[in-house]
Amino acid sequence: MNLYCKLRVANHILQSDYINVSTENQQLKAERMNLSRDRDGLNWTLGVIFQLKNFPVDNYCPHEDANTKDRECKPCQVGWVLFQSSCYLFLHIKVPFGHLWRTWQGSRQHCKNNNADLVDIGSQEEQEFILNNTQAYYDEDHGYWIGLTDIAEDGQWLWVDGRNQNLTDGFWKIQPVWGRDCALTNPNNAPLANWNAASCGQRNRWICESKALIWSG
Repeated sequence: MNLYCKLRVANHILQSDYINVSTENQQLKAERMNLSRDRDGLNWTLGVIFQLKNFPVDNYCPHEDANTKDRECKPCQVGWVLFQSSCYLFLHIKVPFGHLWRTWQGSRQHCKNNNADLVDIGSQEEQEFILNNTQAYYDEDHGYWIGLTDIAEDGQWLWVDGRNQNLTDGFWKIQPVWGRDCALTNPNNAPLANWNAASCGQRNRWICESKALIWSG
């Protein structure tokens, strides 16, 4: 084999090695990014756990096998529904007007007792998801409490985190009227013309929302 042929073979080998090394380098970069994302997610989850007085281990990490006692941790507590980056608890209590239905404040307190708050609806996709997971009642006056109220100032509708809700951007069936200071989503209404304002003392079902936890994997 003459020198030219040897050089061509050597060049081909070097190019092949370079491609392999470049591919491996890209794979390592991707793995590093994934590990970094997992680390950030775990740090965030750890911060949430530290904020809780008592982390509900059995609710987030139930036993998968009663014999081995192995646990598998989930983004949401048992009984909650995952959508995007949040967990939702739908209270499908069927008994009307009794102690099992709650006022807006009572509903919010129940959510807080579960390290959550009344749901904050931020998009059409979320509104449609919620409607798909609620159950209709026989009248149009009752629904599910959401985290929207103008208790602080009449006509100034705010989410429970303090953000303003522009009436033109929401999913109201009709514009709220004076004296009805808390909002509910009604499964009987159309998805995009859905919310009703009601007296905060009225008893309804309700929806809680919390951030989904991020576990490694």
